[in-house]
Amino acid sequence: MTVEVVRNVDVEPKFKSLYIGSHQQTYRLRILHGSGAFAVTVNNTKLVDLVQKDRDILLTPKELGGLKIMVEDLELPQSQIATAELLISDIAKLTLWAPLTLIEKGDDMILTVSAYDAFLNQFD
Repeated sequence: MTVEVVRNVDVEPKFKSLYIGSHQQTYRLRILHGSGAFAVTVNNTKLVDLVQKDRDILLTPKELGGLKIMVEDLELPQSQIATAELLISDIAKLTLWAPLTLIEKGDDMILTVSAYDAFLNQFD
């Protein structure tokens, strides 16, 4: 007889802010540990299109809102359910940074642009 120790399932990242824009991007979450047989559910199917491929969860945002993803290990019935929380947001704030304090009209300059979600967390 062989005994195999399997850690509880986990999902990464645990928290993520997703941008919803005109060009929908697909974002990937990764399922860690567990047996390999998983059931993935969300609290609101209107917010995302979800596809599970092995240990990858592929999400395409459709609407703004908060989303909770639950991953259950089907072969370990007593194990904990792993969760991830996502915020699907439009850009709520932009900041610009320039190496100089003044920009003369007609000049070219490299600027750093940072975009923030509805809770003022910076997008990746």
